[in-house]
Amino acid sequence: MARESSGKRERQERPDADAVPDLTLILSRHSVSPKRLRDPGPDDTQLASMLEAAGAAPDHELLQPWRFVRIPLRARGALAELFERALLARDPQASAQDIERAREKAFRAPELLLAIARLVPEHPDVPARERYVSLGCALMNLLLAAHALGFGAMLTGGKALLWDGFASAFALADGEEPVCFVSIGTPGTARRRARPGAAELLTTWVP
Repeated sequence: MARESSGKRERQERPDADAVPDLTLILSRHSVSPKRLRDPGPDDTQLASMLEAAGAAPDHELLQPWRFVRIPLRARGALAELFERALLARDPQASAQDIERAREKAFRAPELLLAIARLVPEHPDVPARERYVSLGCALMNLLLAAHALGFGAMLTGGKALLWDGFASAFALADGEEPVCFVSIGTPGTARRRARPGAAELLTTWVP
């Protein structure tokens, strides 16, 4: 390969971003609210592909610091009960309307997963922040795989996840934390937010 007089390698020609199908896919991904997700959801093979994509996330020391729990349609009534109990635990005076809104969230998406961070076993070289980063990468991969397969998806949280009874109901082990839900389904109309440009996301360190 030819070299510049400075000894640096010549820069390789790179295609424009809009000419790279995988990058175009990434840039076109957007969240779809669970309220706007419809049937059908992914079948078992499609869901397995999404989870395999999640498994490609960085995993320092191969600790597998996260996992997912599927909440099938037959379990949504039990999830609605959890949401109601969590609401009443933090607000015993919650109105009937508030309770109904809390319960309704359990039934929105055709496919629903709970993402769990695993902070054990402890490892001196893999602190908690790295494990959350790994989970974040896994979630992004899963969302991109869902988008690639034609589905809409969104991450949602909520105060119910902070209630002790929630972890107990899902039989989470010590050192496991529920982080967010992943809702997946066929997208209806979606509201796309404006995204920041590269210049807004990057600064240069000047020592």
